[in-house]
Amino acid sequence: MSNLLIEIGTEEIPAGYIGPALKQMEELFIEQVKTNRLSFENIHTTGTPRRLVLSANGLPQKQENIVQEIKGPSAKVALDESGSPTKAAIGFANSQGVNAKDLKIKDTPRGKYCFAIKKIEGKKVFDLLPEILTSIITSVVFPKSMRWQAGKFYFARPIRSILALLDKDVINLELNGIKADRKVSGHQFLSDKDINLKKADYNTYKETLRSKKVIVEIDERRKIIREEINTILSGYSTELDDEELLEEVTNLVEYPGAVKCSFDKEYLNIPAEIIETAMKDHQRYFPVKDKNGKLLPEFIVITDRGSNDSEVSRKGNERVLRARLADAKFFWDKDRKVSLNERVSDLEGLVFHENIGSYLNREERIGELANFISKMLNLSPEKLKLVKRASRLCKADLLTEMVGEFPKLQGIMGREYALLEGENEEVARSIAEHYSPRHATDGLPETEVGTVLSLADKFDIIASCFSIGLIPTGSQDPYALRRQTQGIVRILEAQDPGISLSKVIERALSNLTNLSASSDKNKIAIANQIKDFFRDRLNNYYLDRGFRYDIIESVMKSGFDNISDFFYRLKIITKISETPIWHSLVTVVERTFNIGKNCTIHGEVNESLLKEEEERKLWTVYKEEREKLLGYVQPRRYEELSILYNDVFAEPVHVFFDKVFVNVEDEKIRNNRLLLVRKINELYVENIANLSYIVERDG
Repeated sequence: MSNLLIEIGTEEIPAGYIGPALKQMEELFIEQVKTNRLSFENIHTTGTPRRLVLSANGLPQKQENIVQEIKGPSAKVALDESGSPTKAAIGFANSQGVNAKDLKIKDTPRGKYCFAIKKIEGKKVFDLLPEILTSIITSVVFPKSMRWQAGKFYFARPIRSILALLDKDVINLELNGIKADRKVSGHQFLSDKDINLKKADYNTYKETLRSKKVIVEIDERRKIIREEINTILSGYSTELDDEELLEEVTNLVEYPGAVKCSFDKEYLNIPAEIIETAMKDHQRYFPVKDKNGKLLPEFIVITDRGSNDSEVSRKGNERVLRARLADAKFFWDKDRKVSLNERVSDLEGLVFHENIGSYLNREERIGELANFISKMLNLSPEKLKLVKRASRLCKADLLTEMVGEFPKLQGIMGREYALLEGENEEVARSIAEHYSPRHATDGLPETEVGTVLSLADKFDIIASCFSIGLIPTGSQDPYALRRQTQGIVRILEAQDPGISLSKVIERALSNLTNLSASSDKNKIAIANQIKDFFRDRLNNYYLDRGFRYDIIESVMKSGFDNISDFFYRLKIITKISETPIWHSLVTVVERTFNIGKNCTIHGEVNESLLKEEEERKLWTVYKEEREKLLGYVQPRRYEELSILYNDVFAEPVHVFFDKVFVNVEDEKIRNNRLLLVRKINELYVENIANLSYIVERDG
């Protein structure tokens, strides 16, 4: 068995590109192995900013031999009366490179046909690898790619070298003018001489790079950085808590080392969020806080030179941050000379989208929609005033110098400036909260006003984009509508305000001036598109959280207009699916749905048409239990409803189907029986879930 080692040496690749690229390389390699009838024992990928690495062990030396049977003309056409090959058979045989006399006649569902039997000997893996590796490298997709020479080859950054070995041999690979060799290049500043690797042994490769000041393993670099940062932070009784920044910095360096730095205390007079943003977003520094979470005038830099030259690194990075913080203080002082309220009118000059309008238009729509949502929630008149004020100010900080320099601070700066200007505290907090949640793990709005404003902002941007056809497709989602939708779902699930998705969507669309001349039919079509989008996001969101796809579908079929109620039903059905009544309950709902859906009439069951004893008993049970069952709906006692529904209907429903023939010739009796079955089904399906979509599982 053979070992493969490939390293793509590049100019510095953006940190966020490395993980996805390595995952693609692994998937592409596995795909190529299957396509080429190969196998392997294990595969490993890793990388640094300047190299992407793939190692595979246990490759065979050649492909498996295979026998192919290729279908040709029918026996009637291929053989003459004496059984000799015809011109058709000879022509087919020649096209397949076999002798016509060697064609085999076989029975098929369509009769007897002749087949060419071809024995294909496997090729040497060494000869296959150039094409395989070329395909892998050229198939890796990056958010943005570069072309640095003539030709059509693109990659994240220019490729400068290729190490490609199969055991002791260099693979005959050439890409964009670069030929593969066995050279290993170390750290670009801390090493000089290249080393020739004798064989494709990953451990030797890894240790060779270590001797050249490169830690090629991502996990090892991450561990080094974490330990060095925590060693510094232990003096403050704290530890590293920013995993996202850690992940990014890990892929920015090849030979990490932590250096503690400081900045002037005077800068602590500006809000901590500004300082942290300047550190983290612009410089990838780690802030230092005390055990109570208070920012201290110190920070940690991860250098790409290990712990060497720490004094030089400290002075250089302190100088860089000092300039950043000086700019931030200047913006802070300048912005406070103009109030948020004074800035609002200038939002007219800040265009959100040419077909949707300005940010002033958005602010006005958000205010109207926030008022609509507030009334749905029965907020007090005092709260309504706060909502109105907050919606007016929520976008004003987009015009500040600070947000212009640090866009991530939008909302946060609005809060800080509003507090300084004496605005109500909940109004100020809601200006920041209306952007929440900003990402999948971000916190939700904590205030009532912030919750309402966040919902209004997100519904408005979704409605606005859908109204002009800006619908996410594939990886394209320039206005982050998937994230906005997930934010709405998280808020409605957690806060349980009980608002109607349909009503808010319809109101959001009605606020759009670009739809004012549209027909009601067009508005309904757009509303339905948005609801379908929500359906897809709900499905993906709860699948990612581990819920069964068929349970999600069954609950969704009973409605998701009230998202908090949808989530509650989803949890209850998931819980019941693990209980002894599950199979019986699914069977009752499924049987009544499959028969009842054929009913073509509406109204009430006609008791005079109930001829059989079993159908009369079933009708009696329905009448006696209906109100009790419906009484569980409003308080969301869905588990009790499910148990009772199964208890009262399981036996009489099955007896009914066993003893009563539903599809009789008499149309009135038939429809009456179908109506009875449908009404029993609707008691459950209209309130909890349509369990006919459940896929029963063994065990």
